[in-house]
Amino acid sequence: MLGQLVRRGLRYSRCVYAVHTRTIKVDSSTKLGFPCAYTDEETRKILNTLNEQDVEELYKYNISKYRLKKIEGWRKKFGTFLSLEQVLELDGFGVTVLRKFYDSIVHGPKEDAVVAPKAIKKDVKFTTPLLSAQMVPKINSCVSLYVGLDYVTWAHFKLAKEQPTALAGWNSYNISDRKLHINELIRNVSQINRLIPEADVYVVENPPVAQASAMGSAVQTNINVQRSQLIGMLMLMLANRPSPFTDNSANHPTDGTVSSNVFFLKQYLSARLFGIFIGNERVSSEEVIRSIMERQLAPNEEVLESIQSRLIIPSGLKIIYEENDSAEREFLGQSLLLGLTFLRLCIFKCEDSLKIFRR
Repeated sequence: MLGQLVRRGLRYSRCVYAVHTRTIKVDSSTKLGFPCAYTDEETRKILNTLNEQDVEELYKYNISKYRLKKIEGWRKKFGTFLSLEQVLELDGFGVTVLRKFYDSIVHGPKEDAVVAPKAIKKDVKFTTPLLSAQMVPKINSCVSLYVGLDYVTWAHFKLAKEQPTALAGWNSYNISDRKLHINELIRNVSQINRLIPEADVYVVENPPVAQASAMGSAVQTNINVQRSQLIGMLMLMLANRPSPFTDNSANHPTDGTVSSNVFFLKQYLSARLFGIFIGNERVSSEEVIRSIMERQLAPNEEVLESIQSRLIIPSGLKIIYEENDSAEREFLGQSLLLGLTFLRLCIFKCEDSLKIFRR
């Protein structure tokens, strides 16, 4: 009986010692090459800074943006750093780099380092060419175009000071063949140009760059080439339209940017802004478009700083959307989101939209 009690006691003891807790190690580690280099108080200060300060605030210390991204990723995945040497597990961190970083936390950043966090919030370049700040107040209308495989669609926006933005037009043009001769392309582009309404600026998504194609993908390559040709021809025609920004030298920007009425928006900006980018694929916009038509706001954008950033869609244009088949609705939706993205990021400077691309 006594032997059984002893064995049970041993088993119980093993169960107790099998439980591990994650505790922060205050003592410095020899892995860093400087045992006891920091006092317990300094070590706690370093760990508290690593774990509790916003990543943007860490920029003022002696560390690069690339390495801070690694720290941010660790914190999102594991929560906290438990010891000084744990940071060595991240790519890009060595003993020398880590010592400099820790020293700057212990002794405080240099006086000129306090400007580092402001650099993070600088404007991101969304368009080619850059949209001049001098042009923004003069823009009263915008046409955004989405060029797909079978359709070219466009959305026409009217802007008014201290008023919600109005969708003034919404239309599409069907391209019957994905393998058109250059002469047929010119004819189609000329027809599209006649249909697109006049506006101060025209926006299209930047076409994909040329990439090496796998064997057997010649058809897809031809489609991509035709799409790029179509975009190039169409935007050239629109660029040659009369514009308050191109026909009067007095209106030319003086901040070093190019005077233009045609802008190419970076790829996938609208998909990221409106949450229709899953993995490496753009998914259907229909749910987002219906939400905009019903509530005049997109999901996750309940707070918009500017009255102008709200969109009014007339009932007649809603009917046009509903009467089309699913493919054409998708392209109409993409043109609408493309225009809203340009307006919110480049014209209205909506902070709730801009912060998505400052992360």
